[in-house]
Amino acid sequence: MKNLCLLIFIASSICSCKPADPYHYEGSSYIEMKKDPCFGFCPVYSFRVDGKGNAIFTGERNVSKEGNWLRQLDAVETNQLFESFKNAGFWELENEYTSQVTDLPTTWVTFHLGEMSKTIKDYYGAPENLKVLEKLVESIAETNEGWKQSDSIEVPKE
Repeated sequence: MKNLCLLIFIASSICSCKPADPYHYEGSSYIEMKKDPCFGFCPVYSFRVDGKGNAIFTGERNVSKEGNWLRQLDAVETNQLFESFKNAGFWELENEYTSQVTDLPTTWVTFHLGEMSKTIKDYYGAPENLKVLEKLVESIAETNEGWKQSDSIEVPKE
């Protein structure tokens, strides 16, 4: 009887444990990228993904997905994206990269992690590590796979 009670206790303890969250970041953390227009056919959109993989894409023009789109990124892709921002020295980058050049699009990149938040304006002359991060975000945002169109999207306030 004593062994049976112990077995029941162990079984109930195992069943009541919550599985570990595969996402390493909070839902309040996010990465956001906005692409402004140029005088040509540059894509114009905003993209945001939170630490739990909830992604929002709003395409305005010169993109394959116009309107509002939702996608759930898996934990591995989400964690890798956030780790890439942490490892690239995002916090040490300048707040703005610009020059007296005209007709280029502006890319805005925001990284919000816990109490820290930084937005970088990239118009011209950004360093390679920022360009790599932008390409990584573009590869997720601009794909057509996994997205579902939505009539309305409520973006969380900062």
